[in-house]
Amino acid sequence: MAKKITKSKKKSELDDLNFADGKVHEDPDIARVRELEVCLGIEKSNPFGTSNLQIFKEKLSEMTLIDMQHMCEKIGIFASGSRMDIKSKLLREFKSTHKPTIAMSVENPALKLDPNDPEHQKVIKILGEI
Repeated sequence: MAKKITKSKKKSELDDLNFADGKVHEDPDIARVRELEVCLGIEKSNPFGTSNLQIFKEKLSEMTLIDMQHMCEKIGIFASGSRMDIKSKLLREFKSTHKPTIAMSVENPALKLDPNDPEHQKVIKILGEI
């Protein structure tokens, strides 16, 4: 019988080293937020498609003028002016609707996660990493 030899792999300082390679690397925290929002279905319930400012800015940079105008219609703001004007209006509206609030809403029930549901398992895993 062959014996299995297991080595414990120690984490080196070089594992966390960042280097410039000309590629755009996404922040791991932003990637977790994206995955969590997909699992929770925020894209469907939020007219902006996200509740994170950095993700919203990335979406705006990828949008065409027509896409921004459609988003303005959905949100209820007047889409006039140049592309930059509309982009600044959307950012202003996003920031005004997503201000951090101190008061807790008693009317909304707490989120119940079922550990047997695969989507909820993803959410539990992501929340455990944060």
